Amino acid sequence: MGQHISIELQELRYKLDEASIESSTVFTGQQDLTHELAGASIEPSSAGFKIRRVPEHLRTENVKAYEPQIIAIGPLTCHLLDNKTHFGEMQKLKVLYLKRLLQRKGADFKDLQEFLCTRRWVVEKAYLLYAQPILMSQDKFVEMLVLDAFFIVELFHKFRLEQWDNDNNVFKTSWVRKKLRRDLLLAENQLPFFVLREYFVYTAMPEDQKTSFYDLLEDQKTSFYDLVRGFFCNILHVSLWEVPIESPTWHLLGFIHNSVPRNISPARKDNWNFIVCATNLKEAGIKFEKIEGGSLLSIEFDKDAGILKIPRLTIDDDTESFFRNISVYEQFFPIDAYAPFINYVKFMDSLINTAKDVELLCENKILHNFLGDDEVVANMFNRLGDSTFYDVNDYCDRLWNRWIANLRHDYFNTPWAIISVFAALFLLILTLTQTLFSVLPYFQ
Repeated sequence: MGQHISIELQELRYKLDEASIESSTVFTGQQDLTHELAGASIEPSSAGFKIRRVPEHLRTENVKAYEPQIIAIGPLTCHLLDNKTHFGEMQKLKVLYLKRLLQRKGADFKDLQEFLCTRRWVVEKAYLLYAQPILMSQDKFVEMLVLDAFFIVELFHKFRLEQWDNDNNVFKTSWVRKKLRRDLLLAENQLPFFVLREYFVYTAMPEDQKTSFYDLLEDQKTSFYDLVRGFFCNILHVSLWEVPIESPTWHLLGFIHNSVPRNISPARKDNWNFIVCATNLKEAGIKFEKIEGGSLLSIEFDKDAGILKIPRLTIDDDTESFFRNISVYEQFFPIDAYAPFINYVKFMDSLINTAKDVELLCENKILHNFLGDDEVVANMFNRLGDSTFYDVNDYCDRLWNRWIANLRHDYFNTPWAIISVFAALFLLILTLTQTLFSVLPYFQ
């Protein structure tokens, strides 16, 4: 991107002027953009982390898992805004959010322009954080950053304070907010995290212009990190820890990745040693126990007692989307990087081969299945792995436990089989006793 960035944004100015606070109707400016990027695209640097498209071989496994359902964010999904769909309606709501923000601050469009001019480097840096060239005009790119970033920040504010009165009840419904969380954690539906953090600064009110809205925020000592954690606190029903400010955070999906506490250690360098499915582990004498609270990744194995302790996982229609997208994020890390979610998915897939495994884990309250169909859950986990395998396999490989497992599998798999075995054993003892008494007289 050129050194002299234009922040005129005439089309956005028209949209703000025509936006109606009373309704969700907004005029879409038709004026041709005059500030185009030289060459229409810029080749980003190949160094470091990039926000990128999902590889095609992964996308084809479940296309819908990677696509937004309610809102399109960033340049990788902006093509959805060209369609006459609900994404266009949400775009109008973004304009309204920005207009209300300016009104609360007592600011006008010129004030916004001045702020953006002091943050020209944000646009430059954001442009280079996308792996693929962005075929978008300069004005369009800046407009996208402004609308999307301020919408997300305002959304987090409103969620924290439960102030939805001016949104025509759009976000009052819990399932809509749930879908918003889902969409904001898609690998392709991301803005660079530093853009959100920098634009969050603009929402701070001057000391002499505070409103009750921002008084509440200050009273609660809210930081941007607190806002993000608060909005995503129910993801997978697990706790989120505080991410150190100096931790590298690339986008919202990366923030959640960094925020989930984990006890899973990096995989060993030697070959994978996979555990068997849950039903076979049960036959080997291993018990399952649900861990209350804590992190989804805090998996433990008590070798002395033979108890595998796993945090509870709630599975609904958004679970697969989350795991697929956060796994894509981990796959673009350096080869030696820590990938706890990929390991978790591998671990769960090794536990679950059939619907019977899902049923067993549900009985032990490790899985809470809102999908209803155990077979669907069994097919969801497709990767294997985790260092937890080693301790479990060590237990299963002990001679005594393996013998017990074979005995249970071959002879004690049904109540009638158990009765038959004990009946045969009783007859064997009886026969031996009779033989013993028959032989004893010969030795007297």
